[in-house]
Amino acid sequence: MSEELFDVVFFGILQSGKDKETVMQNMAKLFKTEPQKLTPYFAGGRKVIKGKINAGAAEKYKAALENVGLVIKLEAHEDTGEAAGGTTQTAKPGTETQNKSPQQPSTGNQASADNSGLTIAEVGADVLEHPVEVIPQKIDDISDISVAEAGADVLEHPVKVEAQEIADISDLTIAEPGTDVLDHPKQVIPQKIEEVTGITIAEAGADIIENPKPKKIAPAPDISELSLDD
Repeated sequence: MSEELFDVVFFGILQSGKDKETVMQNMAKLFKTEPQKLTPYFAGGRKVIKGKINAGAAEKYKAALENVGLVIKLEAHEDTGEAAGGTTQTAKPGTETQNKSPQQPSTGNQASADNSGLTIAEVGADVLEHPVEVIPQKIDDISDISVAEAGADVLEHPVKVEAQEIADISDLTIAEPGTDVLDHPKQVIPQKIEEVTGITIAEAGADIIENPKPKKIAPAPDISELSLDD
């Protein structure tokens, strides 16, 4: 029985709380390329970063890519391109690719799907094979309808708000700014402060925790065996 092979697939989704620019820079360092060359990978859609590899290698790629902030899915490899006699491509971070016909065999990486027969429709073309039929709705005569002036009250029967009666406030005055307007303010007893002459302030940025808990650093996955070649 032949060994089951997998594709390492990315759909342009980042882990929660991850910054796209930072993730692109980390991914570029991982694959030793320029961040701008990875832009197509973050435009959405299914991208095969590494295809046709065994389960162990697939898990290493998944761990390394998730470590930089990507959401990675491992899918069982379907060798449909080779079975049909055509050639396909693998999306390779930092490199440009183009579709090749069966008369132009690819010398690069193998992809997960045969796209040699795909074409692009003309601009404005209806690409839905079976679009949902929309029945036009009958519109009544609107010749007598007009548009109100800007700012006009368009409610025919607005809710009437009864005015509230205001009592006589002629004897009310306003206190001076800073005046204590509470009749019976709560008495605050000053707390006794102990001798503080021996207390000093640490420098800005100083670590004032005497015994801080050690920070747990996640071990980096072993990527020494990773490559971009099939």
